[in-house]
Amino acid sequence: REALAVAAQLCGPELERYGRCVAASPGSWHQDCHQLSLSVTACASNHPLVRRIRRDCSDSFGAFERCLRERPQSAAECGPHVSQFLLCAQNVTQSATPGDAATATPTATPRD
Repeated sequence: REALAVAAQLCGPELERYGRCVAASPGSWHQDCHQLSLSVTACASNHPLVRRIRRDCSDSFGAFERCLRERPQSAAECGPHVSQFLLCAQNVTQSATPGDAATATPTATPRD
């Protein structure tokens, strides 16, 4: 949840555009919304926690992406893959260090 919240906080406009595109193109979203998907990925990948999830959960996310490519008209069948990925992401966020969970924007510089 934290990683999704971070992505929503940092990449809200990109996620909103992508979501609208997917909703408007139920049969062809995987093609019609590809560029928007890339913009969400590029935005989110700037955050340390998201980078860690992408690294640690790449197998389960890859399985989910393969499922979507193989079943573009019936993405609901990929539910088990989504569940595996979300469980992995939850485990990563629960074990995250405080530095991983911080926002990507710098707040204050340390004082010595």
